[in-house]
Parts: sequence; C-alpha cells; structure tokens
Amino acid sequence: MVDVQTIELAYNRVYVLESRGVRILVDAGPDYAGSWEALESAMTGRLPDVVICTHGHNDHAGLGGRWQARGAPVALDEPDHALVTRPQLGDGAEMATYEAYVRGCGAPESIQTEVLAGLAQRRRWAEQAATGEGYPPATRGTRWPTGIRMAPFQPDGLAAVHGVLEAAGVEVLQCPGHTPGNVVVASGEGGMLFSGDQLLPDITPTPGIQMAPPDGSGARTRFHSLPAFVASLEMLRERAWERCYPGHGDAFEDVAGRITENLSGIEERRERVLATLREMGEARVYDIAEQLYPRALARRFWQIVATVQGSLDLLAARDEAAENDGVYFPR
Repeated sequence: MVDVQTIELAYNRVYVLESRGVRILVDAGPDYAGSWEALESAMTGRLPDVVICTHGHNDHAGLGGRWQARGAPVALDEPDHALVTRPQLGDGAEMATYEAYVRGCGAPESIQTEVLAGLAQRRRWAEQAATGEGYPPATRGTRWPTGIRMAPFQPDGLAAVHGVLEAAGVEVLQCPGHTPGNVVVASGEGGMLFSGDQLLPDITPTPGIQMAPPDGSGARTRFHSLPAFVASLEMLRERAWERCYPGHGDAFEDVAGRITENLSGIEERRERVLATLREMGEARVYDIAEQLYPRALARRFWQIVATVQGSLDLLAARDEAAENDGVYFPR
C-alpha cells in the first residue's frame, strides 16, 4: 500500500511518500519566511527516512540543510551538488563562463553591458540569500511570500540511500536536462511519477543557460540542456504511468499525453529555429533570437536566448546544424 501526502508551499509542491513502512519526502522545499513551520505543521507523524531532492534549484532544495539538522539524510544526484554547496555564481570559473557566453552570443555591446550588470547583481543576490540574515523581500512577480534563501549544505549522493529506496520499492531515475543532475522519483506500485520540474501540468519547462559540473581542474563548460531534457522525456514515455505528482501545480493522470505535448512543443520551436537559420544562412544565437522574438528579447534576454540556444543544441545533436566559434549554420 502506497500513501501520498501533498504539501503545498506557496508555488511549490512537496510530497510525503509512504511505501512498505518507509517514509520518503520528495523535495526538501523552498526556504521562504514561514515555509519550514508550514512544512512541519502539515507533515503528520515521524520524520522522513530520507529526503530526495529532484534537483538543486533553491525552490526544491532550499530547506535541505534544515532537514539534515533534524537528522534526515538529504540525497541529490552528484552533478547537482555544485548548485547547493555554494552560492550560485560563487565559483569564479562558473561566472567567467557565463560572461564569456554573453560576450560571444552576438548581442550588441549595449545589451552585453546590461546583461553582464544583471549577472553581477544575481551573484550578489545569491550571496545574500546564502549568508545574509533574515529573508530578502519578495520581488516583483515572485511566487513566494518573501524572497527565497539558499543556505549551502553538503548533500548525500543517491548511492548512500539506495538501500532505503529499494526497501520502499521506489526508484530514482536520472533525467538530466532541467539541470545536469535532475532526477524523478517513481513508485512502481500504482505507477506514480514524482516529476519535480521535469514534467509540469501547464507549461513546458525550458532548460536554461547553465553550466556543467566542474571537471577535475575546476573548469566549467556550458551544459547542453535541451538534448538531455528531450532524451529524458523520451525515456519516461517508454514507461506506463497512472499519475504524475509535479513540483508545481496539481497532480494529473494523462501523463503520456503531457509528455507528448512537451515533445511536440519542443519540436515546433526546433523547426522554427531551423527555418530561420536556413533563411539567414549563418547566425549567432542573438541574431536568431532577434528575428524570432524582437519585441520580448530586450526584457527577457535569458529566457529567450536559452530557448533559441536549446533548439540550436538540439539541431547540432541531430546533425541538422553545425557551429564554429559561436556561429551556427544549417547542414
């Protein structure tokens, strides 16, 4: 018998999964003012035997350190450990790689200057969220009652909790794409999928511009998110699911249909980018973004550039386009 308790924390959903006497919390939860108290109040019974973070973003792993302080192991796939062990952009190599990307994407110098200033601000905000006292104020358009803190912590790897998951009859499936170490949780009894941000009821998550984990020398390179995200969706499509419990929004049952909708939307954008690239002959990322989204690009730089970059990465992975020093051209 599998029992699921859904706990709503502002824009997020976390889940208490009870299976074969084992209690698993899917996602640690976001750390905004009052979230820990709300989570403790909503969770009836004993502490979880293990907390599984679907990925290392602050709204899913922000309370990881609090759970560890209470004695619960918190597991996160190793490629995402760099997201929680230090403030975002706190690694000099990571920051430098982002800066190089902005300078090489083809944006005008005035746009580069503005975007780089915003990147530096994000770094300061991340440092404040990690080390500052109290909670930052809610920003315009935020989905939480205050800003979100992200106190760094050292998570366990998935191997450390394998025995507990096996006893519960629960699998953790590696689904890189949304982040390098993104996972989903699957309960074979009842065909339940706890999808984090891999699959949502109303939107298709767009993997952003992000860095791969540091290599042995500490160097950082850009992670090609969308090809990995698509491969993860295609893997999930091969399994039968009865119900999906997403990290945001209500649970839903037509899991196969939602996966198909996600993949169809991604393919439509890929085709638009390919058609534009063929018309232009060759182009940098920003040139294509400007052609496709001229009105929105200035105010939504990262979202739109990530959308176009993802499609270009997908085209390159399928040998439909090639890249030379930041310039793309169709095959």
